[in-house]
Amino acid sequence: MTDVFISYKKEDAGRVMRLVEALRAEGFVVWWDHGIAAGSEWDRSIHQELYAAKVVVAVWSKASVGAPWVKEEALVGKNRGILVPVKIDEVEPPLGFMMIQAANLVDWQGDRSDPRWLGFLNAVGAVSRNEPVPRMDAPQRRPDPPAAPPATGPKRGLAIASTLFGALLIGLAAMWGPTLIGQRTATSQPSSPGPAAPAPAQPAPPAAPPPISPSEQALWDKAMAEKTRSAFQSYLLAYPNGAYVQRVRDILLTCRTETSEVWKEGPAVANQMLRGVGDTSGGMTPIQACDKAKNDVRAMAKNLCHTIVHNGGFRNPRWTVQDKDCDCESPNSRVTICKADLPYSCLWDMKYTERLEICG
Repeated sequence: MTDVFISYKKEDAGRVMRLVEALRAEGFVVWWDHGIAAGSEWDRSIHQELYAAKVVVAVWSKASVGAPWVKEEALVGKNRGILVPVKIDEVEPPLGFMMIQAANLVDWQGDRSDPRWLGFLNAVGAVSRNEPVPRMDAPQRRPDPPAAPPATGPKRGLAIASTLFGALLIGLAAMWGPTLIGQRTATSQPSSPGPAAPAPAQPAPPAAPPPISPSEQALWDKAMAEKTRSAFQSYLLAYPNGAYVQRVRDILLTCRTETSEVWKEGPAVANQMLRGVGDTSGGMTPIQACDKAKNDVRAMAKNLCHTIVHNGGFRNPRWTVQDKDCDCESPNSRVTICKADLPYSCLWDMKYTERLEICG
């Protein structure tokens, strides 16, 4: 039977796991909904465990105070008189729960000797035994572990029979003991010592774990740095029996979806043609007229790229202009006209919304 039902928000699973394991280490049977697939079975399991538990622990956090189902489960615990709230963030409980004292485990790191933990533990133990709940901010001592259930049925009858039989033997010994002891003293002979019993075999020491290879350590370090589901799954695929497998499995239980905005290179305007023109009427040579035509194209490409980026809300404009020979012709003996038809490309960075599964 479940002792403690934990109500929490999925985003807090990593911190709630520390609470679950500590309660289990104290001897409580704890239920929370990790490992149950969503659907009718999930709903039925929650309903069954919620109404069977001796204690309902509502975990108040920035994420959970606005979660309807956490408040609904906490309300069931309140109505049954078995609610023990606990805060893991500095938040006010939702309306309807402000009058119930909540244990303060903000920034608690799993220390089971912490007075705050002992206050919470005493409250959980008192509610599970249907006793008055002590104030959680009073001086605390470690409570006794949960008592084992009393023996019932055949086991209890067997214990009573054993007690009666022992009393009968004591009475017989009082009546016949002196006679029997005298006879044994007169007739018994010292027995010759037999061969010594062999010493019990000592268990072999546990084998040392294999060393962690540099490649496994590097993949683990990479997963811990990225903290994404894909990174941890890559470790499991590469090292299914690795040194960090259990830690990876525990961390994967805490994954949550997060969105973030990132800047990435956007689509390009490529191979667009621009024309520049230069002539020798101002005293330039044909070579100088060609250079002027090319420089005009480069200036136009820069202005066009900046305009695209500015109007689109992009950033980091980058442009390139390909170099080609000018097409120069002389309509008369006094002037030469040079045309530069050059392709250009424009690149920029755009803002994208990414969805990542972050774990831990």
